[in-house]
Amino acid sequence: MPELAVAKGLNKYNHVVTLENGKVALYDPERGYYQKDYRYAYQLIYILEPTFNETKCRNVLFLLSNMSRKYEYNRMRMDFEPEYRDVRRFILVKNGIYDKRKKKLLSFDYKFINFSTIETELVENAPKPIIDGWDVDSWLLDLMSGDSELVELLWQVIAASLNGNHSYRKSIWLVGNGNDGKGTFQQLISNLVGLKNVAPLKLNQFSERFGLAIIEGKTVIIGDDVQAGIYVDESSNFNSVVTGEPVSIEKKGENPYLAQFKKTVIQSTNAMPVFKNKSNGTYRRIVIIPFKKTFGINDDNWAIKDNYINRKEVLEYVLWKAINLDFDRFNEPKATQERMQEFKEENNTVYKFLNEYLSDVVSTRIPVRFLWDVYRSWCHEGNRTAPKKSNFEKELAQNLPVGWVKDRQKPLNFFNPVKDKPDYWYDFNFKWDENEAKKAAVVVMVT
Repeated sequence: MPELAVAKGLNKYNHVVTLENGKVALYDPERGYYQKDYRYAYQLIYILEPTFNETKCRNVLFLLSNMSRKYEYNRMRMDFEPEYRDVRRFILVKNGIYDKRKKKLLSFDYKFINFSTIETELVENAPKPIIDGWDVDSWLLDLMSGDSELVELLWQVIAASLNGNHSYRKSIWLVGNGNDGKGTFQQLISNLVGLKNVAPLKLNQFSERFGLAIIEGKTVIIGDDVQAGIYVDESSNFNSVVTGEPVSIEKKGENPYLAQFKKTVIQSTNAMPVFKNKSNGTYRRIVIIPFKKTFGINDDNWAIKDNYINRKEVLEYVLWKAINLDFDRFNEPKATQERMQEFKEENNTVYKFLNEYLSDVVSTRIPVRFLWDVYRSWCHEGNRTAPKKSNFEKELAQNLPVGWVKDRQKPLNFFNPVKDKPDYWYDFNFKWDENEAKKAAVVVMVT
């Protein structure tokens, strides 16, 4: 059978979507989603023409991708009018499409454009299992040391992980000192979604040449055990994936193409990374969940990870509870805000210095060149490495505490260098004429 005839046969008897990058995805009626993995397409081609080698199979898919299609949706083309366009309302599960608004399980439908699924069946009103006195809710509360607000956030993370079509524009960081349940919580999500639907991508791998290709066809991204305190020189791909912006994908032996991913990104570590990009663009993409509890010999129950969270009835309960949560953004309770403050200070010495120093000054207009000398003194006292002055001034504008702004004004008697020289002052030959009337770069207290 000629290659064109096979392509026409696939197009006639299967539902095909031509993707933005020119490739095709074929509908899998048994799983309810469109397969981007060409191995599925090759299986269908084999049914029509079992003599084709891989080259001929690729030619068939090339012909298929160039066939005209009537409808367009999200820069994709297809031969039908897509439905189920509300990506937050409709979620694909193992046994159908769940309508969150009507709380109803629907049959698979090729008009639902979806490229990933989860491996747990939805059971309406699934009861909460209690196994040897253990249950999921009590366990999560124990993990969070009794903080119910953090538990609510964990449930939101589980819920977000079920939907590979919607991004909440935040990466989730599970941070603790080890033996604290981070890995078990991640394993619960992996079991719920299905390991084959998880992209195991760590922070530093987002910038690797072929790193992002692994995300295709996955539901959630989980990077387990990111190296503690790792320095991240390049984080643009990570930031773009977190907020669902276009990124360049390259697979070995293929030309690069653009793609957008709307998936939840979860990372775990014993200590937060140090980002070269210290702008708010980094911080606003991060939610840190502290795992403060350390399990010892007497309370480290291995059966939770090895047995309980693998059970069908446990996963069905977790799915039913999580999938019915309704939220627009991740909650950021007090514990996460405090941990974010710590992270900003760990990640950026300028931020830490400004928050410490400006909280206890008399002056309300402080020349930047004076602040520079105070900062250098602070670094000298703490055995820290100070950046270049130009970098300091750039960071200064971005990291001033609330109530302070950078401007050009005359300091006048609003500046009192005698009272505001700290105990750790190191003489860098700073000179100031109180009668000087020239405007200068200053930070000004506005509240």
